[in-house]
Amino acid sequence: MAKILIIDDDSIVVFVQQRILQKCGVSYEPLAFKNAQEGIKYLRDTTIQEREYLIFLDINMPEISGWEFLEILQNLEDTEDIKVIMVTSSIDSCDKKKSIDYKNVYSFIEKPITVERCNELRTDPELAQFFQ
Repeated sequence: MAKILIIDDDSIVVFVQQRILQKCGVSYEPLAFKNAQEGIKYLRDTTIQEREYLIFLDINMPEISGWEFLEILQNLEDTEDIKVIMVTSSIDSCDKKKSIDYKNVYSFIEKPITVERCNELRTDPELAQFFQ
């Protein structure tokens, strides 16, 4: 079952992203995690057969950054069905270039995510299973 996860330390951003994703017709209620540690724990606790995820990931978070999350994700087994969309307030072009180094990163979006951008994702054939 394909699921959407939002990992961001800003509760307002999480709320807005959930509403926008719902307006765009996501298949299931997006699961939200307030930090990268919770997201990693959730992924570790799921079985390999359940690991079809689209993760909206913030870069700048306390304790474990989005980059550190991606490093940990790369070391987990059977993560080929996990796609990560970096959603960040960073305007540093180096961040976008750096994201290419991670096999699970599918896209890079500057905050705030908009309904228009979400609709672009919805029509992407690679992401169809996450939307109705």
